[in-house]
Amino acid sequence: MLETHLRRAATVLMKSAIRIAPPDAREWGLAMRSELIHVEGAWSGLMWALGGATVMAKHALLSLIFPGRRPGIAPDGGLFAKNVSPRTAALVAGGGFVLAGLLFFAAPPFRQGMRVSLEAWSVVFHLRGLNAQPRLAALAKRAEMQHDPEGLVFVAARLSPWEARESARLAEEAVRLDPNLLWVHAVVAARQPQLPEIRQWVPGLERWDPQNALFPLIKATSIEMDHLKEASKLPPELWRSKLEEDRAWQSAMAAAFASQRFDDYSDRLKELDRRVVPRYGFNDPLALLLGGEPGITGYAYFDSQLYAKSLLRSGQTLESRGDRKGAAEKYWAVARFGQVIDSHRQPGFGLWASTTLQAMAYKQLQALSAKEGNHAEAALFSYLAAKFDPAGREQTSIREEWVFGREISSRNAAVLQISSLSVLIFSGFLVVAASILIADRLRGGQSRRARPGVTAIAFTSAVGLLVSSATIYLTYRPYWYIFQGAIVKGHWSQARDLLDFLMAIRFLPGYDLSVHLPVYFWAGVTLLGVTALLFILLRHFPGRPQVKKLQHNPRMP
Repeated sequence: MLETHLRRAATVLMKSAIRIAPPDAREWGLAMRSELIHVEGAWSGLMWALGGATVMAKHALLSLIFPGRRPGIAPDGGLFAKNVSPRTAALVAGGGFVLAGLLFFAAPPFRQGMRVSLEAWSVVFHLRGLNAQPRLAALAKRAEMQHDPEGLVFVAARLSPWEARESARLAEEAVRLDPNLLWVHAVVAARQPQLPEIRQWVPGLERWDPQNALFPLIKATSIEMDHLKEASKLPPELWRSKLEEDRAWQSAMAAAFASQRFDDYSDRLKELDRRVVPRYGFNDPLALLLGGEPGITGYAYFDSQLYAKSLLRSGQTLESRGDRKGAAEKYWAVARFGQVIDSHRQPGFGLWASTTLQAMAYKQLQALSAKEGNHAEAALFSYLAAKFDPAGREQTSIREEWVFGREISSRNAAVLQISSLSVLIFSGFLVVAASILIADRLRGGQSRRARPGVTAIAFTSAVGLLVSSATIYLTYRPYWYIFQGAIVKGHWSQARDLLDFLMAIRFLPGYDLSVHLPVYFWAGVTLLGVTALLFILLRHFPGRPQVKKLQHNPRMP
């Protein structure tokens, strides 16, 4: 049965190739089809048909590119015995390289890598703002039209602080459609502490999920944002002192340090992401990762440190008065809050908060135990203080589970940026060279002087396009698999590498947002390329009038 199907496939392949072959190659194809009957073995016959079909397809392609060419296939000299000019060979090879380069667009890693790499160029040339999120805006519109609360949550959790009002509106609409998504208020409030809606959201969240330290932290950061409005008018020490003396801020931080657990609902958000991303075909990895790790913000980290230092000072005051039990309670309050944050395995500022607070508390407990003569406890606290000391950050890299590292991610980002720019440049050269060759062919091939140079440019550009496309694919492929693993299987262990890579690729090497010199540099590179193309055109087109002038000169013999 299999042999019959293979024979039939070989016959159909030969017939199809003969149908598209030019007339001068069709006779050779008919002879190849006749000999197919005498080839022994089904697989051998299929390979025979594949070889013949490849040859006829090549001649069909050449006949389309060069309509006046009638090379034929010499029956006595074999398939490859005919001499081919170097120019034709270069053009055919260049066409093959271009086709091979275009095949990379069929690979999802290449398409996503190409789009991601072009983000930096769009920011440099001010085609798009640094904080613009057009894909999220489009997804929000679709989710609103479909009344999809999960799609609204997906967008609300990821909008930048410059779109805080829109983020709050989408969050409230999502909760209205599905009250079980009330936790999105906490996610949005943690990222957008300046929102006035926080005063309405926090009481409902505290009733829904009591003893969660996230909610009083949100309240404290909201109060801090109010103080920040006058921070520019005061010295930093005075501003921090006024914040510490704020009774509402003290009450919120005391409630946070007394809470029994911490949950930022990042696990719920990740599960929602796994449903929303395939539903809408959303494949912007940077937007996904920035919202996938809500965690503790920089404001909450600052508030936690400020309040912890005030507790430690209070403990030292009690210790100086001889109240060592009261001092130990103050120290342990700081240590326990660090442990609560640490139990949720927070990344970023959450990791810094948990380790910093525990290190500060254990140092004080070590000193207190040493004063009491309890050397065993003092040694234990000394070990814990060294373990959580932020000065030695070995454990940070281990827990955040970098695989490539920041230096490699930055280097890969630069390679991807250069490769994407090379694809565009080589594509431009190919279009110009192809236009010149086609125009010359339509005029009957009169500009022979320009042919070698244009052919060389076309061939070199085709090779450059293929190499640049392969570089994009190979460089971004590991990050694409990290992205797919995080979405499909929920494996976020290597997300730190992908996030560092995506953050690095948003800026060109050496590019500074406050200085526009790099923009002029890259504009100069582009202008140089355009000048080179114009030089080729000027050398190509003036050739015809000069030849005609010589032909009509009466002094010429």
